[in-house]
Amino acid sequence: MRVSQRTEYGVRAMIALAKDCDEVVSIKELADRESIPETFLEQIMSDLRKAGLLQSVRGPNGGFKLREAPSEITIGRVIATLEGSLSPARCEADCIRQDGCSTRSVLDRIERSITETLDGIYLNELAGDLVNE
Repeated sequence: MRVSQRTEYGVRAMIALAKDCDEVVSIKELADRESIPETFLEQIMSDLRKAGLLQSVRGPNGGFKLREAPSEITIGRVIATLEGSLSPARCEADCIRQDGCSTRSVLDRIERSITETLDGIYLNELAGDLVNE
């Protein structure tokens, strides 16, 4: 599995918001703090908001904040929202070896393992790790 720059930025932004979980943080402030291009971050934050992970606040002091507590949001949800499938490879739909394919079985096990691991890591854990360093 390879994670895109977009997903890396999204995870970094979500961890930053988890550290300031009760505060509304502007796109500009978040982009500056995390060294993420502002226009790119706007697109990422929009997708995270549409997925129900963020709440947007309008106005002069507007920005974004987490919709749920950091202890309720897993990195798996964030990555799945931005990246889609976490599968290390995709089988072709018209593959003649689909039934009983040992490679597919291995890839499915890898995907389950990745998903289980990422779904067991919560934003509050990562935000706490950064605070405690």
